[in-house]
Amino acid sequence: MDENAMAGSVSLSRPVRVLAVALGCVGIFGCDGGTVVDDAGAVASDIGPVDVGPVIPLDAGRIDASAARDTGSFVDDTNVDAGPPAGRCGDGEIGGIEECDDGNRDADDGCSTSCTLECGDGAVTGEEACDTAIASGEGSCPSSCDDGAACTTDTLVGTECDATCETTPIATPMNGDGCCPSGATSLTDDDCAVMCGNGLLEAGETCDTTIASGAGSCPTSCNDGAACTRDTLVSGGTCTASCTNEAITMPAAGDGCCPPGATIGTDTDCSASCGDGTLSSGEVCDTAIAAGGAGACPTACNDTMACTRDVLVGGGTCSATCTFSPITMPAAGDGCCPTGATITTDSDCAARCGDRVITAPETCDDGNTMGGDGCSDTCRREARAFRATTLTIQDPHFFLSGFIDITSNVNTELRNALTMDGDDPADGIVDLSPVVRFDPFDQVAMTTPMSVDFADCTLPLSSTACDGSGMATASVATNAAMGTCLAPIASTYPSGRGINSPAGPCFSSAVIPVLTIDLGGTIIRLQNAQVGGQYVGSPASRLATGLIMGFLSEADAMATTLPADIAVVGGRTVASLLRASDRDMLGTTRGWWFYLNYTGDPVPYTP
Repeated sequence: MDENAMAGSVSLSRPVRVLAVALGCVGIFGCDGGTVVDDAGAVASDIGPVDVGPVIPLDAGRIDASAARDTGSFVDDTNVDAGPPAGRCGDGEIGGIEECDDGNRDADDGCSTSCTLECGDGAVTGEEACDTAIASGEGSCPSSCDDGAACTTDTLVGTECDATCETTPIATPMNGDGCCPSGATSLTDDDCAVMCGNGLLEAGETCDTTIASGAGSCPTSCNDGAACTRDTLVSGGTCTASCTNEAITMPAAGDGCCPPGATIGTDTDCSASCGDGTLSSGEVCDTAIAAGGAGACPTACNDTMACTRDVLVGGGTCSATCTFSPITMPAAGDGCCPTGATITTDSDCAARCGDRVITAPETCDDGNTMGGDGCSDTCRREARAFRATTLTIQDPHFFLSGFIDITSNVNTELRNALTMDGDDPADGIVDLSPVVRFDPFDQVAMTTPMSVDFADCTLPLSSTACDGSGMATASVATNAAMGTCLAPIASTYPSGRGINSPAGPCFSSAVIPVLTIDLGGTIIRLQNAQVGGQYVGSPASRLATGLIMGFLSEADAMATTLPADIAVVGGRTVASLLRASDRDMLGTTRGWWFYLNYTGDPVPYTP
C-alpha cells in the first residue's frame, strides 16, 4: 500500500474512482475516514459530475462484464452482494442492524457504543417495558405494585427497564387479607361484608329475609293479640326486622284499649263498670274481683312453660291479659332450650344423645340415635369387625424341590379360600375368614380392646354375616394418628417382597404369644405375632395395608402337614417347602418369620 493509502486516502484508477463517487464511497469501497483520489492524484470531490454510464442492476450473482465494456461503466465480474449498504455506528443515520445512531460512539447517552438502545434514556424503546429515566406517568418503571384492587395479588416482575407489575386474582377465602372472593360469605371470610338475603344468619342480623319460616325467619307483620299494645314492625323487609309491642298508656278512642287510669269518660274503649266487681260486657276481667275468683284480673303471668315469654299486658285494668309468645332463639340463662338448639349454642339445653356433643356418660355422639354405625342409639361405642378380603403370604416364599417358587400358587389357594365354599357338599360358609374385631371400636382412643378370629362367614359375600369360632385370640390395639404402626423386622426378609407397613391413622396389636392361623385347613402357630392395619375414613369404612406377622418355629413347620387334597404339595410338611437358607432366629429358636398382607371390610359379627 502507498503512502496516500496509509494516510487514509485511496488511489483508484479512473473507472474505479468514478464508481466510488457514484456509490457515495460506502459499502464495498469502505472509504470511511479517507478521501477518494484518481490515479493522477485528483480528489474525487474535486472532479465534478462524472458520467458513470447506464446503471447496471446489481442482481444477486455476477455482473455481466461485456455489458459493462459496451457502456463504458466500471464492472467487476466477481460476485457482488446486491443488498443495501450497512450503516456505520456514529454516522448519525440508523442503518443495518443499528437500533439508534446519535452521531457518536459514547456510552451512557441513551445510544450505546454499538448503536443499541440503552435503558435509562428517558424513552420506552425496543423491547423495554418502561424506562428508569422517566420519573412518573406513562413509561415510568414501577418500584412496587398495587393496582388498588383488594382481590388481586400484585407482584413486581423484572428489573430496571424490564420491570412490570403482574396481578393474580384471589379466589380462596382467607381472613384478614382485605379480599372477599366470589362465593365467600362473612361466615367463611371475615373480609366479607354481612349480606342480607343470602339465607345465612350472620353477625348483626336478627333474621334473614330468605329464610321462609322457623328459626332465623324475619317477621312481616306483628300482632301479639293484646289490645293495649301497639304492635309495630321495625325495619321490615330487612335482616334486622323485629316486632315491638309497646304498651298503650294514653287514652285513644277506637283503639280497643283502655289503658291504666283511663275511664269511659276519657276513652270510649274503657268499660263503664271496670272495678265494680262484676265482669261486664267488654271487660276481660274486673279489678275488683279478688284473685282466684272467676273474672279476676291477672297481676302476674306464668304458664310454667320454660320456652314461652310471659308478659302481662294492660295490668291493673279490666282488659289485663297474659301473653305467652314462644321462644325460638337460643339465649343463655332464660331457662329455655328452643327447637334446634344444643348445649353448645344454649347453656339452658341439656346434653342428649344425638346432639353431636359427647357428654358423660356418652362415649360417642355422631348426631343421630341409630345403631350399627359405630355409635349406638344410646351414644355408646359399638363393636366393629373387619373381615379380610385379601390375604397374601409375602415372605417366606415356598419352593418345590428347593428351587421352584410356588408362592403364587399358595396365594391363589388363599384367594380362593377367601371367596369360595370348597366343601363337598357345600355348606354356604366361606372356607377362610380371618376377622379383626374391636370392642368397642374407637380409632381415636389411645388403646382399644381387639381380637383376632377365624370366623364362619356366609355366602354371598355382598351380604355376608359372620359367627365367631369361639376361639378368638384377644389383644389390645394401640392407635396412632401418624407414623408407622407396624413394620417387618430388618434382616428377616429379602428386599423387594412388598411387605406392608401400615401408617397413620393406624393400629397395631400388642404382641400375641401364640396366634393360631387356620389357612384353609392348614394350622399355622405363629409365635410373638402382631396384627396391624391402616384405618380408611373416620369412622373407618375399611382396613388397608394390613400386616399379620409372627414366627413359625422349625419344629412347628416340620410338624405341620398340608392337607392331602391340595394339588402338588398335599401331604408335605411346611418345613419341606421352605428354604433352610431363609431361616431366621427368635432368641435361640430357629425358624421363619412369616409376613402376610391383608385388607379388610366391615361385616356383621356375632361373637
